[in-house]
Order: sequence, then structure tokens, then C-alpha cells
Amino acid sequence: MSITKQKDRTYNVRISYSDNDGKRREKNKKGFTSLTLAKKWERKTLDEIDEILANHKQQKNRMLLRDVYEMWLSTYKPKVADTTLKKTDSFMQLHVLCSKWFKNSYVDEITPTILQQFVNELSAVMHNYKKNLMPFKQTLAQCVVMGLIDETPFNRIIMPQPKPSPIFTDRLDFYTIEQLNQFMSSAKVLYGGRDDVKYRIYALFRVLAFTGMRRGELLALKWTDIDYQNKTIKVNKNLVVDNGIINKIHPPKTKAGNRNVRIDDNTLTILRHWQAIQSRLTLASGLQSTGIIFTNSTLDNYQLVSKLRPWLITIAEHARLPRIKVHGFRHTYATLAIQAGMNVKQLQYQLGHDDVQTTLSVYSGLTETDKAKTADVFTSLVNF
Repeated sequence: MSITKQKDRTYNVRISYSDNDGKRREKNKKGFTSLTLAKKWERKTLDEIDEILANHKQQKNRMLLRDVYEMWLSTYKPKVADTTLKKTDSFMQLHVLCSKWFKNSYVDEITPTILQQFVNELSAVMHNYKKNLMPFKQTLAQCVVMGLIDETPFNRIIMPQPKPSPIFTDRLDFYTIEQLNQFMSSAKVLYGGRDDVKYRIYALFRVLAFTGMRRGELLALKWTDIDYQNKTIKVNKNLVVDNGIINKIHPPKTKAGNRNVRIDDNTLTILRHWQAIQSRLTLASGLQSTGIIFTNSTLDNYQLVSKLRPWLITIAEHARLPRIKVHGFRHTYATLAIQAGMNVKQLQYQLGHDDVQTTLSVYSGLTETDKAKTADVFTSLVNF
């Protein structure tokens, strides 16, 4: 910066500065009639430059929520299965990064007031909204680490009570032993007496109910995974669905998912019968064997996951039973195994859980029979 007096007794001002990109810039003005006017212009211009640089720096450090979310998603992706990733991203796109809320919002524009309005509305329509907010919360937490905001606005809001969970009188979380017997009897009537490709439906639900395996683990099985002599099934892969259509084989969901599941003689007999039917049908069709246990109806690929639910409903209606989810057979297995006296650690291994607490949370709790026996169980030990 310099102020120079000219021969005509006027003053020239030259200001040199670096912009936010490091480039040298200059501002010059000539012809001030007094030193006071020259200094006044110099001060005003320096203030303007400082304001421009500060605003530019602030704009440069701002980021859109959707851009930070994409950064967070790229670090989250390797940690979870494709199905979990799709559910997470679907929630964000439908409810958070939508035009009504934060599609074009910079992270520093998400105030506690706006966020409170958002969660209030979400809680009124979604009973599990707190769990689903995980990616949004973690994205804003990452913004704090990156210096984009000083504090996550989630720290300054009240999480309202969620919408009550729906209560379905025609649905259960798991079956009792009597209900499971009814279900399998109906499955046998509908599909177990057949000597064609539909027998696989009976075999599928039998294995699902009598091993506690995950649906994806079951559908990924190949005949080489069955050890008839040692009565085990090797679980080392998981079938997942991409966009509801494409089947992909992935490693098991957890480290403990790699395991040898025990299987009973009756279920093994059913599997043997299905293997014989499948071999005969494959040969008659002139097809090459895929080695897949639970193939589709044309015997040339994995069974589509989407078919299991309609089959389950058909069998449940025939048995005059309330519906359960396909995953409900895993809960059924855990509940009945505990009632039968299986050690919790054994059950943990059979289900493929890393943490025994997960096993205990899968166990659906006391049935009415358990509750009735509670006092007798205690007094049988402490009998005085």
C-alpha cells in the first residue's frame, strides 16, 4: 500500500493484496486533492477488500448436506451388506434429501428450529424414526469434525415420542410348538406330497424352521454344503438381493456367520428326497446341474427371495394360523430351542451371532406356558 504525492500536488493511492486463491491483485486511484481524502479512500477500500475476502472464504468453506452425506456414505458402504446400504440410502433420499426439507440445504443452514420441525413431522408418521435418523445424525457429526459447523443441531432439539408401533391381530413374531406343527403339516399337505419341483417349497420351510438359518444363508446353499454323515450344513455365504431382482452371493453377515449348523435326521431325509427329485428333473430337462439346493422353478438359478412371502401366507392360511414374517422362523427356532433346554452359547453358535446379547434379543421372551411354570421352576431348585 502506498500514497504518493504528484507534481501537480494531488495524491495517488495504490493498494496491493492477495486474493483467496493466492493471486496478486491491485486497486489504484489518482487525483485526490488532499492527503486526508486519499487516506479516507484507502481505509474504505481496505475494509471492502477484507469483507470480500471474508465472504469468499466463508462461501468456499460451505458444503451442501447432500455432498457431505455422499462422503459419509462412501465410508459406511464397506461396513454393511448391500441390503442395509440400500435401506439407509432410501431413507435419506425419501425423507431427508427431498425437496421439502434438505435437498439443496447447506449444512450451516440447518438450524435447531428447522431440524425440530423436521423430526416433529417425521415422528408423526414413522414409529422407528429414531433408528432411521442414524445416517443423518452421523453426517452432521462429520460436519463438526470437518469444521463446517461448530455443533450438530441434533444437540439442541427434543426428540418427540414416535408414532405408536402398529399392532396386527393377524400376525405373530414367532410360532409356538403347536403352531409350528400346524404350519409344517399344512406345508406337507400342499407341497410335501408332490414328486415335482414344488417339493422344494416344503423342504425350504422345513430347513428354515429347524435350523434357525437366515433367509439369505438358506437360499445361498449348495449341495456340497450338506454333510449327511456328520449331520451338518456348512454356512459360509449369504444371498442378497439387488433392486429386488438380481441375486448376489456375499460372505456371511457376521464373522460368526461362518459355521456348521446342526440338522436333525428328519430334515436330512426331506433334503435327500428333494435332491433326488431335483436330479431327476434336471436330467429330464437336459440341463446342467447348478449345485444350488433351493433353485427356482426352472432349476437354472437361485430361488427369488420375493417368492417366499407368498408361499408362507398360502401355508399359514391353509393351516388357519396368523402370519409371521419369513425371519419369524429364526425367532421361532430361538424361542423353542431355549424352551427345549438348549444352552444359550450353543444357540449363539447355531444362529451365527457374534454377541450373545444379540442371541438373547432374538429370543422372543416368555410364552404363556413359560409364565405358568415360573414358580415351579424356582421351587424345584429351592424346595423349602
